[in-house]
Amino acid sequence: GMCLKDSSIFNQMLKQKLINTPSFSLCFMRADDAAKDGSVAGALTMGGTDEKLHLAPMAYARGFRTKGVMHGVSIRKMWIMSSGQYDALDANSENTVQIDISHNDINSGSIIVDSGTTDTYMTRYLNAPFKKAFKQVTGFDYKENGMHLTDTQISELPTILIQLEGHPDNTDGSAEQLDSEFPSDVLVSIPPAHYIEYDSDSKKYVGRFSMTEYSGSVLGANTIRGHDVYFDIPENGRIGFAPSECDYEEFLGIDPEDEVESARKKAIDEDYYTDDEDDIYFFDPEADHPCDDACKKGIVGLGVVAAVALLIVVVYKRKAS
Repeated sequence: GMCLKDSSIFNQMLKQKLINTPSFSLCFMRADDAAKDGSVAGALTMGGTDEKLHLAPMAYARGFRTKGVMHGVSIRKMWIMSSGQYDALDANSENTVQIDISHNDINSGSIIVDSGTTDTYMTRYLNAPFKKAFKQVTGFDYKENGMHLTDTQISELPTILIQLEGHPDNTDGSAEQLDSEFPSDVLVSIPPAHYIEYDSDSKKYVGRFSMTEYSGSVLGANTIRGHDVYFDIPENGRIGFAPSECDYEEFLGIDPEDEVESARKKAIDEDYYTDDEDDIYFFDPEADHPCDDACKKGIVGLGVVAAVALLIVVVYKRKAS
């Protein structure tokens, strides 16, 4: 996977000299619809980060190894930002309410940034102070197991702000307008569309921001969403956050699915056969072609390089549930 193990994908690529640094960026978006064969879900950049995806300069939080192999961060403060404001750069002392929780309590256990966890799961110590601040801003209660909301209440849903401790060398913090004492800290915004989801079965709005963990917290995929997140802990001890639409298709000016299909068709020749049922093509080692052992090894190597190239260039695709 993408944890800090020696066997992780980016460490293997580093050992093979395919990238120059043990780092990667992950940018999540939510597709407008879900397709049976997958949906565009953002972009993955191996060995660095691509500023072309960023809507504002990247701000770096202090990052460190925790739980042995996980990407850890430290939270300084948390805030609730009033409705109609969705970007961290919109935050100021007039439109936010600070959540009353101590530094020790909010960092109880350890805090990891984990793209493999769909939702965000926070320490149970946050439960009461979060719900108090939420109700102060909205006038109604936050209930993780479901809420019946009117159109007016939906429009009043706030944005959650997480203030991460900035990296010591950070020159582009994003917390200055909100916290002048720690201007180099990093503000990460979680707008309503990322932590509230409508359940058509129960006809309720369900919270995807939970506060029930007994040990530690997980900033999951719905926190990462809308950001290009640069995991750069091994060499620089940091995790970068930049707001982004993560729209790789628009960035390239092409449809990556069309590009992959075009490349696939070009690769099909007499040395390949197909499983018609699944439309998957395989190399046929029994085909009549002049290829010695060295050639066959080269073909295998080319396949590995091609797979890596697709991993770097082609957008992440997630299976529809």
